[in-house]
Amino acid sequence: MIYIDKRHAQVPAILLTDGATETQNLRDAYDDDNTYFDNKRSYEVFKSSIYGNSEVKNSLIGIQNHKCCFCESRVTHISDGDVEHFRPKAAWLHDTDGLKKPGYFFLAYEWSNLLLSCQACNQRAKGNQFPILNSNIRTTITSTYDCSLENAIFINPSNEDPEISISFFEEIPKGNNYRGRKTIEYLELDRFSLNDARREKLKDLFALKDAIDVLQNEADRERAEDILRRRISEIVSENLQYVSMVKCNFQEYLD
Repeated sequence: MIYIDKRHAQVPAILLTDGATETQNLRDAYDDDNTYFDNKRSYEVFKSSIYGNSEVKNSLIGIQNHKCCFCESRVTHISDGDVEHFRPKAAWLHDTDGLKKPGYFFLAYEWSNLLLSCQACNQRAKGNQFPILNSNIRTTITSTYDCSLENAIFINPSNEDPEISISFFEEIPKGNNYRGRKTIEYLELDRFSLNDARREKLKDLFALKDAIDVLQNEADRERAEDILRRRISEIVSENLQYVSMVKCNFQEYLD
């Protein structure tokens, strides 16, 4: 997981028009009746044609270089990807508390709450899970529509630098603090298939590094080291798959 810089991206127009209208409609409905969402399914109240609009998705694809916001796998190799709501729109889960409604419905069309995710991370791992450190002041309970006092346990890659909290030993992610460990656990960032994909990415890089260590000729060793350094620089500068893992394993080759 790496930082996703959305600060200079233009907010998709559909979120500022149709999205803003729908947000106000949802707020009005909930303010009039706090049970409005209780017996409704997500598709009955939220319009994927707005938050999942091609304008929104294409912008996220460009910003994230086709990669999942959580696992850094290249989403568009195998699917269209999901527009992920960092704070879940319909309902939320916190450990064994059970599914709670409403979710963060007022952020359903909010640009800062939208990311591109693979289906494995979004649908099978994260889903409606959204634990916070101070659950007694959860925004959807207090109905303030202000999330500034909430301390999310999940790392938001568009709001903070994930590399402070999550590092790697070879292909295995390691939490550097409580939030890092919990993010890995909840989002299953150490699942077998993902570790296997990251391991494949490392193979050639480690093979080249091993060759450098055994080469006796200084000129050959320098050429091999230059090849490795340029390849790592390419991965980082072009924001390719699993950048964070590569940076952790080859820190000495970064300028």
